[in-house]
Amino acid sequence: MIVEFSVKNFRSIKELQTISFVSTGLKSPKDSNFVDKNNIAKIGSNKIFKTAGIYGANASGKSNILKALDYFIKVITNEPSSVSNMENLCDPFLFQDSCESLESYFQIVLFVKNEKFRYGFTVKKNPEQKPDDTSTPYSSEIIINEWLIGKKEKNVGELFTRTSKEIKNNLPIEQSIPPIPYEHSLFISHVSAYDNDNVCQTIRAYLKGMVVSNIDSNNHENFRWLSVNYIGNKIKEENKNELLDLFSSFNLNFDDVELLKEPEINKIYPQNKVIFSKGYITSNKKNRNIILNLSKNESSGTQKLFDIAGLFLRAFKLNEPAFIILDEIDSNFHPALLIKLVKLFNTPSINKRQFAVIIHKP
Repeated sequence: MIVEFSVKNFRSIKELQTISFVSTGLKSPKDSNFVDKNNIAKIGSNKIFKTAGIYGANASGKSNILKALDYFIKVITNEPSSVSNMENLCDPFLFQDSCESLESYFQIVLFVKNEKFRYGFTVKKNPEQKPDDTSTPYSSEIIINEWLIGKKEKNVGELFTRTSKEIKNNLPIEQSIPPIPYEHSLFISHVSAYDNDNVCQTIRAYLKGMVVSNIDSNNHENFRWLSVNYIGNKIKEENKNELLDLFSSFNLNFDDVELLKEPEINKIYPQNKVIFSKGYITSNKKNRNIILNLSKNESSGTQKLFDIAGLFLRAFKLNEPAFIILDEIDSNFHPALLIKLVKLFNTPSINKRQFAVIIHKP
């Protein structure tokens, strides 16, 4: 699980900024010790907050720190390529001299399989023009420094460090690794391409499989397939009941849910094909069942809750803690629902895997 992220010289962020999930030594009063019990998880000897919120005025950089983390994770998890994917990270703070020549800094601290690692790099735009000779390797962005710190035998030490394309490699791998082909190539990805059973690949696999963000699509449409597939093409009764129970915890009580269309891989499922039903007793004491179309009959808050419900239901069942980034979660979301959502994350009997969530409120 990611427990800390730091960034410097990115968009509106000039000086080093860090968001940390590590709890301080402060404790709640005895009559409120349930707050610590519910909100703080233990990973080894470390105490980690399950949720963190980013609040502040408009244009204060809240979204930018989340974008930095999201872009950072994407470039690590992407497969190595001859074309640089660092463009989004090379967006320096503009109100400074020679901003284009200054490096941007990114670093995470994370636990993977109960081991602690610190990984990061600095990157900047390539000041050299692309040569006319297309056979000459060229990178539009270049890595200046890169490092991975972790457990080395019995102690913590440098697993690898890098300056430009020069590598000091202390990774415990037997296979020889060829030189980095491009200046934008990450060594953590380069090693993984040649040795699939090493700590670099373990870290990349965790970030790819256990970290989810809605930065690119804060309307949550990309999450909807998780809810749709959680229910399943053929309705899975157990999963369906879990989804209905989740809705009831938000005082949204439905008796049934149905999908009117078969889900298609890589296609956004239309909300008007999600049908809820709810029974009630009429004034003359007769039972009546009402059909409610998610798109036509339900509020924006209920629609958003359906879109993200599958994400959380899956996260509750994972084998290790996940990490979820939610940008502007309260858009179309009633404050009372947001409070209930945070309580859900912080309830140990529900969030058994103790996954962490960053919530950005504009």
